[in-house]
Amino acid sequence: MGAAQSGAIYQFKVALIGITPPIWRRVQVTGDYTLAQFHRVLQVVMGWENYHLYMFRIGSKRYGPPDPDGVDDLGLVDAKRLRLAAVVPSVGTTFTYVYDYGDDWEHELLPEATLMPEPAVTYPRCLAGERRCPPEDVGGIGGYADYLEAMFDPNHAEHEKRMMWRGPFDAEEFSVEKVNQELAKKFRSRPKAAPRSITSTPKLSASANRLSKTFIRPIRPQGQRIPITADATVPLELNQRERDLIVAHTFADESITNRLRVFPQSEQRPVFHFTLDELDELVGDVAAEANHAKNKVLQEQLDQLCDRIEAVLSRYTEADA
Repeated sequence: MGAAQSGAIYQFKVALIGITPPIWRRVQVTGDYTLAQFHRVLQVVMGWENYHLYMFRIGSKRYGPPDPDGVDDLGLVDAKRLRLAAVVPSVGTTFTYVYDYGDDWEHELLPEATLMPEPAVTYPRCLAGERRCPPEDVGGIGGYADYLEAMFDPNHAEHEKRMMWRGPFDAEEFSVEKVNQELAKKFRSRPKAAPRSITSTPKLSASANRLSKTFIRPIRPQGQRIPITADATVPLELNQRERDLIVAHTFADESITNRLRVFPQSEQRPVFHFTLDELDELVGDVAAEANHAKNKVLQEQLDQLCDRIEAVLSRYTEADA
């Protein structure tokens, strides 16, 4: 999209390839997001359940999650290491997002505009769309056609079996409001309090009615933040309670939770090291659990942990390649 603008808002039209009438969405997301984070946004706006692998095809390159066993037959570049602003093509030039290598759902992504963020708007957000995405594991385009035929005909031999599998299905159902509510749960945390360490018995905050805010690191002048390379790590001190919160109450990646299960020696400070992308994902996982927590004490603890991680993130920026 011309010069890379990490603080800009990128607007995309996303359409599922091979389905008629079309299933599509229009979404806006910050250029600061990595491709791995953009994948999570697409899962929400389309209605997928994030059960399967994915990749982006942009030009001659492919981006996705690396194979944990080190075997990479697809030649994927790690999607956590690159931000949208660095790889998205110019307006009007499409690229592809593939979800579930079995059902092989291909999405055409059309960059429509690069915009300045609006002060009163939270991102990511969905602007429009039509029709519900297919159920997970339905069998790709052909399987989905068979599924709809059986669901729409009560006398079809497979109708009852399909009803028992997933229940009623309305192919025309879509709600921008519901999508944005789900985006709010997964990508926005609460207003920041002063960062502080968490104890097992914290006092509850008096501000019970918190306003949602965007879960994007605030964009600050480069001179106020320390530039580091994408693979460099930064220290984060986590006490036992904070480690327990991450391991027991979030869906953080195993590469993070396994690290936190290694207890430091008694004479050592419990300092752990993470890349900025890892902290980005971790703060998103913690914020999502804080949004869902029904226990007020747990909610407060997760909020405080989110604040502390964001405070660390605010000290650094990714250096230009």
